[in-house]
Amino acid sequence: MKSYKSIRQKFTISVLVTALSAATVAHAQESANAELDACVKDEQIALTAKGAGLGAVAGLGSALFSSNKEDALKKAAIGAAVGGAAGFATAYFTAIDTCFKKNPSWIPESKIERTQEYAQVKKATKYKPSEGIKAQATKLEMPGSAKAGSMLDVASTFYVLTPNGAETDVTIERKLFSIVDGKETPVTFNGKTSEQRTLQPGEHKDMAHLPIPAKAQAGTQYRVEFSVSAGGKPASTVQAKVTVE
Repeated sequence: MKSYKSIRQKFTISVLVTALSAATVAHAQESANAELDACVKDEQIALTAKGAGLGAVAGLGSALFSSNKEDALKKAAIGAAVGGAAGFATAYFTAIDTCFKKNPSWIPESKIERTQEYAQVKKATKYKPSEGIKAQATKLEMPGSAKAGSMLDVASTFYVLTPNGAETDVTIERKLFSIVDGKETPVTFNGKTSEQRTLQPGEHKDMAHLPIPAKAQAGTQYRVEFSVSAGGKPASTVQAKVTVE
């Protein structure tokens, strides 16, 4: 008669192999290049295996007492899925962070375009030179809902004004948070999270892309923050949320 330990080991190995195979297909995301794709996939498989392993132990607790082997395996697999599901909202971005740290040159360059001249913005905002250097984030636009596995365009608009119309140094920050069951967790933004630019005064638009993980659960939310600051003044921030359908 086989021992409890032997049966448990076989169930655990079977569940982990199944989880790894599924992760290989489901977690691949579009990235800047093939090398980044491969790196992200490998990191996600490792993260999924960790989550699935923990879930499998919980699932085995009741599965091993079932007289039906197929039923027992299903229960163990469900346990693994539950363990892995907890990380689906953040696994892709955690993988991106690890890959970027290993290969900084893979970080996508941000695209910032000037959309209005200094005189137009100065008039529209009733800016006075006595206000000194001013940087103001005005809006962040992206879809309010999206499907898992899609890629969203994120457009952040801001303006910069200086007393004499000269260019100035501006600090830009991009932040991303996942929200699951009301709990918000910071994750790595898919691009430059912080950078300093020397910009001409006027209105500018920052264009970025937000990948929605292929296994993100329906109802999961992602919150994007965009901040801009200049002249040693506090940052001005705008934000928006997207809900996974």
